[in-house]
Amino acid sequence: MKALFTVQPSTGHLHPLVPLANALSAAGHEVAVCSASSFRSEVEAFGLRHFDAGLDWLTSDHSTWNRFPPMPPPGPEFAEFVVKIFADITTGQMATDLLRVAREFGPDIIVRESMEYGGCIAAEVLGIPHASVAGNAYSAVDSPRIHYFPGNRRMVGEPLDRHRKSFGLSPDPEIRMPFRYLHLCFTPQSWDGIDSPRPNNSRFLRHVNTMHPGETLPNWINDLPLPNRPIVLASLGTVFNKTPGILEAIIDAIGREDVNLIVAIGRDENPKRFGSLRSNVRLEAYVPQALLLPYCDVFITHGGFNSVKESLIAGVPMVVVPITADQPYSAERCAALGVGQAVPSGKRNATAIRDAFLDVLGDDAYRTRARAFQCEMESLPDIRHAVGLMEEIAEAVPTSR
Repeated sequence: MKALFTVQPSTGHLHPLVPLANALSAAGHEVAVCSASSFRSEVEAFGLRHFDAGLDWLTSDHSTWNRFPPMPPPGPEFAEFVVKIFADITTGQMATDLLRVAREFGPDIIVRESMEYGGCIAAEVLGIPHASVAGNAYSAVDSPRIHYFPGNRRMVGEPLDRHRKSFGLSPDPEIRMPFRYLHLCFTPQSWDGIDSPRPNNSRFLRHVNTMHPGETLPNWINDLPLPNRPIVLASLGTVFNKTPGILEAIIDAIGREDVNLIVAIGRDENPKRFGSLRSNVRLEAYVPQALLLPYCDVFITHGGFNSVKESLIAGVPMVVVPITADQPYSAERCAALGVGQAVPSGKRNATAIRDAFLDVLGDDAYRTRARAFQCEMESLPDIRHAVGLMEEIAEAVPTSR
């Protein structure tokens, strides 16, 4: 079987696909990834074959967003902005390029990250099945709106129908296309709530951390300035680390506490921005987060979905300081599940962050619930089950037409 993956040019969108691509390769299948030309090096760093496809832009570099409208603040307009970019502006070019790549690669199935929609358009033109991978915190919920952010189908129906028409496909009034065959989720159903509405054909599997080949834990973890004191990791990911004031508020809030605070500031940030710091505060351009989290007592995060999953699979409670996108939903779910505290968007200051942190650190119930959720994640079928599911639909769909 040949599997062609499609992904928006973003680290956070790519990471959920890598373990699945590796599992398919390990099972003897041929795998390739389609994304922006500028994203090639990031894909190839995981040893994956890359085809240039779609618009050439990077989510982490706003200077490449010249085809998009300005990003609005969180709220209803932000949802419309996300739909415009991911389900409309980027879709047509990606679908066109995928049809070109398919002539060379000959895929039996297309696997898309859930915010990339050119993949399902191209697959339906080619008459082959397609699968989606949940790449954001609310992508297993089939709801028209969740806190003003796009749900799985209803908010993208209009642009997708226009693109279907432009590629000669029939109308899809019930918006079945995005999840027609298979939707893979790497959180338990309880993440959204057992009774939450979700796409048909959803399957729930065990999360696998994505790490670069050869990545190891840094030696300094064994030589922190406060031995036998709690270890706290803080990170705002690879896109939102540049948000003014939040990392500063975290350092101000936690740096005076009797803990070892490790702050991942991002490779594109200058540590001099933070001035003189106490010896218990360590700034790092990059940390192997998934390897470091098992050593941590608390994780302070913006609520990016990959970061949340990495923390939960390590059984580490969180303080979630959401900024935008799916992060408020992550914050709400962590609070509802009792695995962390959420700092409201209007209170992203040192006092609120410190109060939330001291509550999580001082109450063992947060860690107990985080470890219980870890056990729930670990009890799910492993990723090899997904390989079998894709083999089944790749074999069955052509014979049913």
